[in-house]
Amino acid sequence: MIDLSTATATDALDALARGAITSEALLTAQLERVERFNPVLSAVVAMDLDGALRDARAADEARRQGRLTGPLHGLPMTIKDIFATRGLVTTSGHAPLSDYRPEADAPAVAALKAAGAVVFGKTNLPEFGGDIQSYNDIHGLCRNPWNPERTAGGSSGGAGAALASGMTLLELGSDIGGSIRVPCHYNGVFGHKPTWNAVDRFGESPRPPVWAHALMDLAVAGPMGRSVADVRLGLDVLTAITTGGIPGARLPPASPRSYSARGLRVAIHVEDPAAPTSAACKAAVREVGARLAAAGAQVTEPGLPGPDLAEQNLLYRDLLNAAMSPGYAASHQEWKATDERRHRLRADYARFFQDHDVLLAPIAPTPAFPHVTEGSMGSRKLTVDGVEVSYLKHLVWAGLPTLPGLPATAVPVALSDESLPMGLQVIGPLWADQTTLAVAGLIETLNGGFRPPPGY
Repeated sequence: MIDLSTATATDALDALARGAITSEALLTAQLERVERFNPVLSAVVAMDLDGALRDARAADEARRQGRLTGPLHGLPMTIKDIFATRGLVTTSGHAPLSDYRPEADAPAVAALKAAGAVVFGKTNLPEFGGDIQSYNDIHGLCRNPWNPERTAGGSSGGAGAALASGMTLLELGSDIGGSIRVPCHYNGVFGHKPTWNAVDRFGESPRPPVWAHALMDLAVAGPMGRSVADVRLGLDVLTAITTGGIPGARLPPASPRSYSARGLRVAIHVEDPAAPTSAACKAAVREVGARLAAAGAQVTEPGLPGPDLAEQNLLYRDLLNAAMSPGYAASHQEWKATDERRHRLRADYARFFQDHDVLLAPIAPTPAFPHVTEGSMGSRKLTVDGVEVSYLKHLVWAGLPTLPGLPATAVPVALSDESLPMGLQVIGPLWADQTTLAVAGLIETLNGGFRPPPGY
């Protein structure tokens, strides 16, 4: 048996391969943790127990016969409740969809199943993924296992809480406003926001009778786990059939420099008037920079390419509004002008990454904050080191790589004075997903791996 308080998906797959545990036993152990912890956390919101047990037993029988279906063979996992999952309630946190059971899987879900994953449940989120906290009228408020009075984040908050508490070992999340990275930061787990359009997002927020076919600007789908190896494995599966919509295309390999700190060119950006950030979160990023420098990396704080972060964030917010708001009323010519500015910034980042391999930055202004669900997002306030700021300031760091479509890997790196996790994001050039993952692995080694919340 393996210890689900600390085990990674990679550990579990190794145990399955060695015959140290069966898929059915692993699923049963995870379901026991769901029964124990979920009543408080409300992270797992729908399950197909009969189907999962049937699939786990089939995986065990196939393994006995030497017929492995893929790299995730027999691994039980959950899916954010925004992706269509055949036969399993998929609500997107929207009350009118509380009984909706899709007749087909989203391609990303299908890819995970084709690789052998046993999908047993869905995880909590805000309605249609539209908040940095996870709560909705169907499944209620998702709580953080490090402190139930604090947010688990959004919109993949249920995923982050389920991973941290050992109720699942691998997750499929999505990200447009930090929705993978922010829950990783708050819950102390790992995740990857891929280059835009690297992973097929068809079937996200499905609404009968016809799913949306057009690509959604800014938004991505990506893996979450308890180690960089877990996240890399998840990304490999999600991009195995198609990358960027090109059948058979694969992500390029990591930069040779990214496998060792010696000679690695690391830029850091933590001080910016556009992004009020707690001293603890800034210190956590700088401490990682210091450790990388001590290991031989070239670490600098050169500032950001392109316009200042305030202007970048205004541009991001404009495109975010265009992507998510039904009331967005700009003309097509106005949108094209905004998109042109985004592409100029993308060119600025391409030049920036000629001199730097990765950029390290905070993910959010603070560690997990107390639940605040009253009022609109625009009217809410949060406190950063005693100073009240707009709730929407949480979108500044999230938008940094999202606006130009860059890959970003979330890595937990420290605990605050309140014993709450803090992470950073490793940002790289377009299509350099394997490079950000490799550097995240270096940071994981320097800081130690996943640590569970007390009591889990």
